[in-house]
Amino acid sequence: ANEVVSATNVITAAESGTTFFLNSGTEFASTLPAPAAGLKYTFIVTAAPSGASYTVVTEGGCQVLGGHVLTSDVYTDSAVDADTETSPAGTTITFVDGVSVIGDRAEVISDGTNWFAVCSCAVVTGITITG
Repeated sequence: ANEVVSATNVITAAESGTTFFLNSGTEFASTLPAPAAGLKYTFIVTAAPSGASYTVVTEGGCQVLGGHVLTSDVYTDSAVDADTETSPAGTTITFVDGVSVIGDRAEVISDGTNWFAVCSCAVVTGITITG
């Protein structure tokens, strides 16, 4: 299933497998349901964030998000390398305002306890995973 999203979105387990197209002039948060084995969602930027950031957040702010960001923008300065959350201790994936562009994406999948993310972006700092 596909859904164009333009406002705050509380995602349900029944929507597993959905691709959410983030498309708004006023950015917003998408809240994941509690982790459950096999739940999987994809988020794709279709309107670049300007004025605020799109975020994908864990339900209740629980720190159960881990993963990494791949980028086509290569730097030699390690201070700006792509983001990595190597233990599932994050709460938020951010499509960064003024940096993230159309086509940037994040996929999250749950093992029943945690959420794991694989993200890709055109600019090295376009997506972050934080806790």
